[in-house]
Amino acid sequence: MELLICLCKFSAIILVYINSVQYFEYIMIIVSLVLLPIMQNNIKAAFLMMATAAVFFTTYNNVFGQGLTAGMSTLQNIEAKYAVSIVPGASQKDSLYHYYPPLISIPTGTTIAWYNNDYEQPHTVTSGAIGSADSGKMFNSGIMPSTANSFFQYTFTKDGDFVYHCEIHPWRVGMVSTSSSFEQGHFSKISYGGGVSWDVIKNPRSLINIEPITVQLDRVTPIAYNITVTNENNTMLFSKIYNTIGESLPLELIFGGNQTISYGPDFSSTGAYHLNAAFLKKDRTFKILVEIASINYQKPESQMIDEFIFKTM
Repeated sequence: MELLICLCKFSAIILVYINSVQYFEYIMIIVSLVLLPIMQNNIKAAFLMMATAAVFFTTYNNVFGQGLTAGMSTLQNIEAKYAVSIVPGASQKDSLYHYYPPLISIPTGTTIAWYNNDYEQPHTVTSGAIGSADSGKMFNSGIMPSTANSFFQYTFTKDGDFVYHCEIHPWRVGMVSTSSSFEQGHFSKISYGGGVSWDVIKNPRSLINIEPITVQLDRVTPIAYNITVTNENNTMLFSKIYNTIGESLPLELIFGGNQTISYGPDFSSTGAYHLNAAFLKKDRTFKILVEIASINYQKPESQMIDEFIFKTM
């Protein structure tokens, strides 16, 4: 009986921790795996499964940041396209990450939301360098309480590199780079956070925003985007269909890594998707084919496809 009570508490903690009903199936799988050894009177195995699940959720969140905790604002009025996490343990100097991701590049005009996922510690998101004369003049969250879904959002309206920090834990810093660079095709427009010529060493992450120019964005009508990336020889490197609810498609390209993985969106049914792109190499030319594959689940009468080119440096 005590073990069952412990299991219920454990499940409740995990549900609060990830704070998103879209991961409910994972909880059910874990509960099932723990109940099985209980029914077989194997108490050690049950505790082992509980410990393994706890390590999995904690590690996944700390490493990816925008994985399980990224869908945190589904019940809130959020305008942001991109989520930055203040990770658990961020108040500790030796934490692997404090803000995650610590360095991002976004198109000018993008709204960022910072979430305090370090539930036992208050934090701030304060513009400028620590102790500088302009500290907090551009934006300042004030103290973000140590409660679930505590967030602050800000829209970057100017080009540049913007450092920010935590006033409570001054060793915690991050940076946002912005760019007004864009290309326009017949049916869609791409804005590049890292620029058309992307310095992957300075900014290993580049958010691109793909916006239809012949389709009205009403936040109601489903739109499917077929995104294909090729090299300069037209060899396909990646292809995937992304769905939004009447919105543009924010897609972050991430340089480095050994495996190509796409995940997201940041806010349950909206926000940025992310592409860990192992195929990206320095000093190369790439093509992005953007096709509006369907509107309100209906295929367009004629093909709506554009080709865009960007370079890494």
